[in-house]
Amino acid sequence: MKNFKTKCYVLLGMFAIFNGAIAQESEISEAKIISVINPLQSHNIQVGDVLSRKIILDVKAPYQLSLQTLPMKGVRHDDVELSQISITQSASKEGIQYNIDLRYQVFSAVFVPSVLQLPAEKFALTGGPQALSVNLPAWKFWFSPLAPKGMTKARENMHMQFKPTQIDLQQHKNKLIVFTGILMVGLLGLVYINADKRWLPFMNGAFAKAHRKLKKLPKNAEGEKQALSDMHQAFNQLHGSNLFANELNSFLTKHPAFVKLTKEIEAFFEQSNQALFAQKTQSGDQLMADLMVLSRRLRDCERGV
Repeated sequence: MKNFKTKCYVLLGMFAIFNGAIAQESEISEAKIISVINPLQSHNIQVGDVLSRKIILDVKAPYQLSLQTLPMKGVRHDDVELSQISITQSASKEGIQYNIDLRYQVFSAVFVPSVLQLPAEKFALTGGPQALSVNLPAWKFWFSPLAPKGMTKARENMHMQFKPTQIDLQQHKNKLIVFTGILMVGLLGLVYINADKRWLPFMNGAFAKAHRKLKKLPKNAEGEKQALSDMHQAFNQLHGSNLFANELNSFLTKHPAFVKLTKEIEAFFEQSNQALFAQKTQSGDQLMADLMVLSRRLRDCERGV
């Protein structure tokens, strides 16, 4: 008789274990923790520190997370208080995925290093044929006190505070001023050399105007004649009267800045006579290109560059 009772008890126990395994398997199949992100540091935690946990929970339909049974903000367990809880969810055909963010703040006042823990949480599920829940295990960490036990007067243990060493910025300011000045001079030089309009002294002279006009002329016979006329007009304006080839010496004596282009100026007057009064020996495109180069160089001489 006793053996029969013992066998019955063993069978009942095995049946209970089997039912528990089936219930656990059902729970795992209906709801599953995808990931748990705990705080990166588990040591040297002090009073006032905030620790965060993030749980991603996947719940299959028709179950859903019971918001009424969630842990309450402000609840304190063993000197650790839940300071904030936030939940976001995304639905799909299979179910709902919950992102649960928990923030805890440490309020322990112990004077020796201790092992504390973020409390275990239980998330209930509703909407299905049976009540299910998902358990989040506790997370342990080392708590470090700010002051040792027995310290009564903080003033006696205070240390002098020193301001951080200041960096001397004067040399950097001087370099910045020098480099800024060089940059401005370089920019002004580029503008002075290449600009056509009169933004600075000695700009917009006779040859600057001629060069600006030549850039707008068409490359044909009429354009060539107009280009030669504009160049002669610039020479005449600078000379004060009509300038001819036999008067170049007096012109260069009066304007020594153009002496370095004596050969180019003489070649221009020769090309002009051939183009206007004789049969041309140079193509139109080449003549216009030479006039553009000469007008730009004469403009530079006019500006003293």
